[in-house]
Amino acid sequence: MSNATLHPKPGGIALSSFVLREQTMVIGSSPSVDVHIDQKFISRRHAQVRWLHDVFYISDLGSTNGTFVNGSRIEDNLEVVLKDGDEIMFAQDEITFVFSDPSQTARLTGPPKIAYKRDVRVDARIYINVASKEVRIDGKKTEPLSRKEFDILLSLYRNSGNVTSREEIADAGWPERPNGDVSPEEIDQYISRLRRRLEKNPKRPSHIVTRRGFGYQFNN
Repeated sequence: MSNATLHPKPGGIALSSFVLREQTMVIGSSPSVDVHIDQKFISRRHAQVRWLHDVFYISDLGSTNGTFVNGSRIEDNLEVVLKDGDEIMFAQDEITFVFSDPSQTARLTGPPKIAYKRDVRVDARIYINVASKEVRIDGKKTEPLSRKEFDILLSLYRNSGNVTSREEIADAGWPERPNGDVSPEEIDQYISRLRRRLEKNPKRPSHIVTRRGFGYQFNN
């Protein structure tokens, strides 16, 4: 279990500290998110902190006012590795937290490490190139994915280790249908296509796993 914590910076708005215990935690003003910050500068789903292999990553979720690490704004589709003592600012410097991770043995110097747009790591076998929409498996480029296939895969990746509901998949793959009129058969068809591209054995998938009654889970 993680003991990493977000502490409000002294002298700022009076806020509580938050312990980052879950693998993925969403920060925002919505009461339904994991870390609720009831401030007008914060978007409903503002940012996400992801914990993978004892490393914490933070990304912005398309917020209006931005997410910053040590003064540098996080770009869309990028994740920044958090180090003990990093300052995380929401809406520039309106709200500031200090990231504390007692498990880290040393403070590394230099700018935050970034998963750049040209090469976003999904797992040991699969890589996504966000800029060119390419996917590589064991270093080999797959046949080009359709826009829907790519958007669905990216939505699953961003929720790695957790269940992505059919509603969330529909929102990612069919943004032109805001009323949610996407059939289960359409979603299953695209999941099957992705499995044929990514899985060693599509009939026994290990990366895109069905969670019956809930949705699909992407495993790193």
